[in-house]
Amino acid sequence: MPAKSLKKISFVGLGNIFNAGFGFFFLAAVARTLDLETFGKYALLSTLLLTISKIVDFGANSVYVARSIKEQNSKLSSTLFTLKVLQFLISVPISLVSLKLLNIFDGTTALIFILGILAYTMNYLFYAYFQRAEKYAEMVLLNTIPQLIKGVFALLFFTAIVTPSLNLAFGVFSLTIFAGIVLYFFLPEENKKFIFNFHGVVELFKESSPAGISQIVYESWGTLNNAIAKFTKGFGDVGILSLANKISNLFSLASLSVFAVLLPKNATRKLAGKKYDYQETALIAGAIIALAALAITGSELFITTIFGEKFSGSVRLLDILILAAAVSAIHTFIENLFFVESKTGYIIAATVVKLSTYGLTAVILVPKLSLYGIAWSNLVSAIAGLITALYFVSRFRDLPQPELRPEHRIPSEI
Repeated sequence: MPAKSLKKISFVGLGNIFNAGFGFFFLAAVARTLDLETFGKYALLSTLLLTISKIVDFGANSVYVARSIKEQNSKLSSTLFTLKVLQFLISVPISLVSLKLLNIFDGTTALIFILGILAYTMNYLFYAYFQRAEKYAEMVLLNTIPQLIKGVFALLFFTAIVTPSLNLAFGVFSLTIFAGIVLYFFLPEENKKFIFNFHGVVELFKESSPAGISQIVYESWGTLNNAIAKFTKGFGDVGILSLANKISNLFSLASLSVFAVLLPKNATRKLAGKKYDYQETALIAGAIIALAALAITGSELFITTIFGEKFSGSVRLLDILILAAAVSAIHTFIENLFFVESKTGYIIAATVVKLSTYGLTAVILVPKLSLYGIAWSNLVSAIAGLITALYFVSRFRDLPQPELRPEHRIPSEI
């Protein structure tokens, strides 16, 4: 692996781990101070927020980064801003309906939820601008600043200076994202003026839609798991499963770190007519599997020590979900190749295979194995999704790279 890529990935990865540390500190405080049923409601709200927030991204960030580098098109910045505003407006009624359907709606919760979506809209927009400019320190700080505030609240909860309620805990989780607005002053100059530009919005949306659908499915995985647990068991089991899900999702940080660095790098390689670095990808995949094996060995001590004995039922679930998350992480960062090669249609195809496999195995296993049926369904579907993605990679791996002209534009497959 080139030393430059390793340095960037390590920096982003360490930043994400640091952020995750404060996130888990806050999660532990909420888990220890709320009763199991209330924590289950908090878990369902937080995963639902993250899922619906992806409507605001919907794959557009990655398409924007790849296209703006390959086309050297500065107008895409305002097009991305316009698209995100429209997607935020669409997400509002979807949020309200979802809260009603899951029976977790009240006026205060709904207001916090909508403001949380707005905060994530800002976060995703700034993230895309920083990633395009390869300003990785600012990109990491977008989440570090909110996590530091969560860390303060976690300390207040642990020391009983403040007694958390459901809405207070969820409000801290959601609204601290607004703190990243201070990084506006560090945006590239061309991104500081927010101008509506409807030209190209439909094209950008169409091109990003396959990846956007895949992204929402990926982010909704935890919500889907929790919803199945809620309807088949209760909020107590939602809390147990959610904790295992959140810990295993540390591997999504690994894929996020790799993806954030390799996407602009490989888009630049494409612009220069060079091939994708497959050896680099294989080495990173091997490292993620090794990390998964290490995490499994320490899972029991970690859960009971940090979160308490009431979550001991999460231990064996966590081991299965760690393997599933590691496989999904590899699948996710491989997808940057599809963005670079303008093969976003492959992303949704792999997602359909993964989701179908999950549905089929869940129908078979959940009635017999309960929460373990959900965990095994995650692992089997993750493997199916990765195999499908690798199959698509093999279809165009050895194709010659076309000579790119300055006026080259990225066609959309779908």
